[in-house]
Amino acid sequence: REVTDLMPKKIEIVQFASRTRQLFVRLLALVKWANNAGKVEKCAVSW
Repeated sequence: REVTDLMPKKIEIVQFASRTRQLFVRLLALVKWANNAGKVEKCAVSW
């Protein structure tokens, strides 16, 4: 009975970890892309 009580919690943790990892991967890709884009076209973006 205790094991089945813990199961949803474990699934929740795994899903959270998976979502967080996906987010970090996207962020890393975005940062890498931004760095490359910055090198290629420095004058194009004016903040």
